[in-house]
Amino acid sequence: MKLAVVSTGSRLVPLAMVILTLPGCAALPLVGVGASVVGAGAGEVVKVGTEYTTGGTVYRTVTIPIGDVRQAVLGAFDRTGIEVTEHTQEDGEERFIGQLRHRQVRVDLTALSEGLTSVKILVERNFFSKDRATTSELLEQVEQVLAENPRFAVRLHRRADDATPAAGLPSR
Repeated sequence: MKLAVVSTGSRLVPLAMVILTLPGCAALPLVGVGASVVGAGAGEVVKVGTEYTTGGTVYRTVTIPIGDVRQAVLGAFDRTGIEVTEHTQEDGEERFIGQLRHRQVRVDLTALSEGLTSVKILVERNFFSKDRATTSELLEQVEQVLAENPRFAVRLHRRADDATPAAGLPSR
């Protein structure tokens, strides 16, 4: 019996064949993962600790109490003209639903501890279409409002004097 030596390049061929022969829906997660990685590298700097899903949701955890993050979310909503249509609060979790032109905004806050808060943001055009650019900008605005407070600027790796409001945006 002879043993064949296989090069690394030939190992990719079976993998490619499996991907190409998968039914359409089963291949989507593999394509989505690749697009997510490429998209994250091609855009602006993605902060460490920020996670984007293929569904358009962004997750960020900050070392800031949930009450202060809540105020930052409301400040970001005010700056960006998002109208809060629903707010629910239960057992250390909060949800804000807001409206923009042809978009629904959802922000979920979860108190992981007294000083650690998970932020989840999703902007949807409709059930099938998400708005990742607006989601990213909303997260940036929440962080900007937090950074304008000198107590939190250091935690967000920003200096308080660098956290001045952008031109044309009202300060808190």
